[in-house]
Amino acid sequence: MSSERMTAEIWKVSLHGGHSGDFCLHGGDTLEEMLEAAVEFGYATFGVTAHSPRTDAKFLYPEEIEASYSPADLDRDFTNYVSTCRELATKFEDRLEVLVGAEIEIVPELGYVEEVTSLRRRHKLDYIVGSVHWVDELPIDVTRELFDEAVENRDGLEPFLVRYFNLVEQMVSDLRPEVVGHIDRPRLYTGDAPEFDSVPVLDAIDAALEACLKADSILDLNVSAIRKELEHPYPAPKILEKAKELGIPFCFGDDSHRTSAVGENIAVGRRYLLDHGITSITKLTKLDGSTAKQQMFL
Repeated sequence: MSSERMTAEIWKVSLHGGHSGDFCLHGGDTLEEMLEAAVEFGYATFGVTAHSPRTDAKFLYPEEIEASYSPADLDRDFTNYVSTCRELATKFEDRLEVLVGAEIEIVPELGYVEEVTSLRRRHKLDYIVGSVHWVDELPIDVTRELFDEAVENRDGLEPFLVRYFNLVEQMVSDLRPEVVGHIDRPRLYTGDAPEFDSVPVLDAIDAALEACLKADSILDLNVSAIRKELEHPYPAPKILEKAKELGIPFCFGDDSHRTSAVGENIAVGRRYLLDHGITSITKLTKLDGSTAKQQMFL
């Protein structure tokens, strides 16, 4: 084992990110360049979680439509991602533990469970990150305009947030993902809106967290929120504290889409956890051919 791998700090782990430009049209830099950046930052483990392909053209993102992509193109790119990532994991194994995962999509609402289950089995993924990027099959984190359309479709922010967290709860219950991604993602466009403190929304948040506990999922302490000029990482303090009370573990996610974001604000996330009395994270690692959990102290 090289000295670079041995001097990596064990708490420097990201389980959500590595969305490289060669397999994600809104990413930048190659996957190999992303992994070199992860080594340079001092990561001990870097989970790569390419976006799962969507099988219906109505769920293509704007940049994919502009590039004349089809669902078949997305499936091809994901297959190439898995094989490339596995090759690179071997190449980097003396310097960095690389996990091969996917960040899933919950569309179509009536078919995503079967699709994700098939994708996971077909590609023998190390793990998945369960994220909600769509509400009522409308995209919520592409532009503010599209987000507002999804809110209007639910007749206001409060019912929208209830629906969002209900979808998180359902996704976690159905898929039992190892990691739950940026659980309060709507903050990207709402900030800490007062609707987050309404009784119906708090009840929906509690139900989603209870589902995470039952599924034995890890919560993504996602520091991309800082890059996007939010005050706190995902999740916000009240959700963080509730998860802490329930005993739900956390791990970092840099949600990197280019080399400049690899490791960015992870130290901020560490301080955020420590300030709230959380002194450890839970990482995933390969052990005897399977993916296992390990607790790492901060």
